[in-house]
Amino acid sequence: MAQKLMQKEYTDITQSINGIAEEINLVLNSRNKERYFEEIILLYSFIENLLKWLVFVKILWQKSDKELTQKEANKLRSFCKKLNFYNALYMAFSISLIDFNLYKRIDMIREERNNVIHQFWMYSHRNNLLVLRKKLEKLAGVANQLVGIFNQLAQEVGIDEVYEIFL
Repeated sequence: MAQKLMQKEYTDITQSINGIAEEINLVLNSRNKERYFEEIILLYSFIENLLKWLVFVKILWQKSDKELTQKEANKLRSFCKKLNFYNALYMAFSISLIDFNLYKRIDMIREERNNVIHQFWMYSHRNNLLVLRKKLEKLAGVANQLVGIFNQLAQEVGIDEVYEIFL
């Protein structure tokens, strides 16, 4: 149901990406400290889901030498949608979407995300605004790198319909 709501709001994925970028930049530029933690959680989700999207599109592109049936495409979509953060990250590295340095950076983010979520009740930095801002800036940098990969992949695929793909 959430996907149907999202697709009604956005007609292509670039609208969602641009909206998130604007939101993050607005929070950072206005130093809206009360929203730092919320934006960190948003970027954890964004990075994970953009990785899944990148993996899905790259696999479709690699399989484009033969026509895929709708059933095959749906199976791939379902597989990629169900990937967890670790598996999406490893797949992105395995199919050369990301290099090893970016893999290591994102893996540290993944571990940090797990620690924050699973140990939130003990998370000592949740009120330390300087630490939260630094984390938000770091996440924004990695998200920006992934958006660059998104742009490269979209250019490689070369069809505008790629922007209409949602998982």
